[in-house]
Amino acid sequence: MAIEKMVEGRLRKYFEDVVLMEQKFVMNDTINVKMLLNNLSKEVGSPVKIGNFFRMEVGEGIQRLEESTASEPVAQAV
Repeated sequence: MAIEKMVEGRLRKYFEDVVLMEQKFVMNDTINVKMLLNNLSKEVGSPVKIGNFFRMEVGEGIQRLEESTASEPVAQAV
């Protein structure tokens, strides 16, 4: 019984991290994307679906400056 609950909790956490519809909504982290779409569908009166989405990771696209060695001038790193 306890093992089943542990497995269920870990699966729920995994799905919250990986599955788009189960992820927390960025603007309001108390609801997930599925609940947001359901609420919008009720508001508009017709089904709302996600057509496209863009996936980004934290820090993706940021160019990191490599640590310059003592022989390189600082101006070249900038």
